[in-house]
Amino acid sequence: MRYIYPELETEIAMVEYRLQRVTEEGGVTPPAIVWNKIATRITWEKPPRNQRLLPENPTYILQPQRNTMTVSIWWRCAVIAMGMIIIGLLATTIYFYHRFHQMEDRFLRMLPNLEQQQSTQR
Repeated sequence: MRYIYPELETEIAMVEYRLQRVTEEGGVTPPAIVWNKIATRITWEKPPRNQRLLPENPTYILQPQRNTMTVSIWWRCAVIAMGMIIIGLLATTIYFYHRFHQMEDRFLRMLPNLEQQQSTQR
């Protein structure tokens, strides 16, 4: 019907706009008690700083096959940093490898021209 009567499209858009305005104007916010109950249920608010439990030595405890291994949390940062450095070095190595071969190809293409020029000068 919208294809046959394009006027319907504008009327439907106007009705949608009116409904949207009515719902926005008539909207009622819930009481604060409801929000507080929901927030406590999902633990939205963090406890105060003096009540937070911070470990003295942050560690990961791994238990592979009956063995317990305690690893400092800073090793994770060190491993990530080393991985990023290795990836960066790999990328630069690949880049310079390709640049070297491009330069070598140019030089090899120029070499026969140089030999021809030297033979014509003699």
